[in-house]
Amino acid sequence: MLKNRILTASILAPLVILAILLLPDHWFALLWGVAVAVCAWEWSNLAGLASTPARAGFVAVCVGAMTSYQQWAGEVLDWLAWPVVAWWVLFGVLLRKMPAKLAAIRYPVAVRLLVGLLVLVSAWILTVWTKHNLGSLQLLYLFLLVWLADIAAYFSGKRWGATKLCPEISPGKTVEGVYGALGAVALFALATATALYAFGEEGSSFARFEPIKWLDFVMLSLGTAAFSVVGDLFESLVKRVRGVKDSGAILPGHGGLLDRVDSLLAAVSLYYAGSKYLEIYFQ
Repeated sequence: MLKNRILTASILAPLVILAILLLPDHWFALLWGVAVAVCAWEWSNLAGLASTPARAGFVAVCVGAMTSYQQWAGEVLDWLAWPVVAWWVLFGVLLRKMPAKLAAIRYPVAVRLLVGLLVLVSAWILTVWTKHNLGSLQLLYLFLLVWLADIAAYFSGKRWGATKLCPEISPGKTVEGVYGALGAVALFALATATALYAFGEEGSSFARFEPIKWLDFVMLSLGTAAFSVVGDLFESLVKRVRGVKDSGAILPGHGGLLDRVDSLLAAVSLYYAGSKYLEIYFQ
């Protein structure tokens, strides 16, 4: 299993990095839209849709929302990220307070579909606008941060994990794994800030050494990593309610595509909103 995970990641990660750095915004939006459409297909099964036409219909609704977003996004994007942040904060609180009850609730199919639509489309918009408004390097940092948090949590949990994080929903995740992820992300944020200070462009937030800006950046990175854990647990809850182990089987060793981007779906909201609010810009 681990060998397949490493092999798949070693192929996909360079392709994702190249897409972020080299593709124009509209081509990246299209490619990310295709990925989200695949996630929507997987979500339709997790939501309880059984027939192919019904699942295709849900994908069509998601694609329609993404392709028409330019007609309304300009008026809502200034505030869109904050309600999404609030949603993930609320879910994180509920996870902390009542995980067993969340796993025991029988959610109507319509509710699961609506939640999936909102989560997937909002994540697509905010990811596209991170690249468009903040730049390719800042989007690349988000992806690397989420990947690093996931890897560090996995190996820290394997090595030192003893305290279950949320056993009612995801028995494999540990508190020690989360600590390992946060520690790795803090070091990564400091290393990135140092590199941007030394080699970054004039006019970036790190062109001068300002301790408060570095602290803002580290705290935002830690918060983004925490959101990525919530996103991972969110999909784990959906899979547990549905009674499946993976969202799909498209990626050897990883399961479905949704299994690989679940952390990003949550993390991008705080990252985008926090970067704009704190005025953290790489370029």
